[in-house]
Amino acid sequence: MTPQQIVGTASRLFAIWLLITAFQAVAIGGALKAGSSDPSAVWVPYLMGGFYLLAGLLCWFFPMVIAHKLVPRTKYDDVLRVPAQQALVVACVVLGLLVIAFKALAPVMGYLSVCALWIGSGQPVSTMDAGRHIDGFIGFAQLALGLFLVLKAQVVAKRLLDEPQAPEHELRSEVS
Repeated sequence: MTPQQIVGTASRLFAIWLLITAFQAVAIGGALKAGSSDPSAVWVPYLMGGFYLLAGLLCWFFPMVIAHKLVPRTKYDDVLRVPAQQALVVACVVLGLLVIAFKALAPVMGYLSVCALWIGSGQPVSTMDAGRHIDGFIGFAQLALGLFLVLKAQVVAKRLLDEPQAPEHELRSEVS
């Protein structure tokens, strides 16, 4: 892989991170809307989520444009000898662990703690305010995404590389 291809791949991984953050911002907007009667305070998280979404889409669809802006152009003989598939699998696992550690654990543990306290006081969890449930849902969704990135890193890496796959019958004829 060339340095530009590595930065382009990192740009796509960053796009995933931005989309996770956009989802979180929109969910916060939903929680604010459910818990507030002031409609003027609700639009800011949606606006921020839109900015994150736009930046994520730009990073996803134009990774090489970004890479060429960030890394000076080199000749194609400036190739770093890192196996792309294995490096991308490692990057997906690291990204998944970061999502779990920095995005998912605090909301999940906070939600479970509040649920335990709520149940301990003799009240059903269904009587908690909607904002608490939304925070818990966000945490569990981020936990699921982080676990997906960690456990299915091979699948994600294959999708990110966009390598065209030969049809199965062609592969069999080459082996014969």
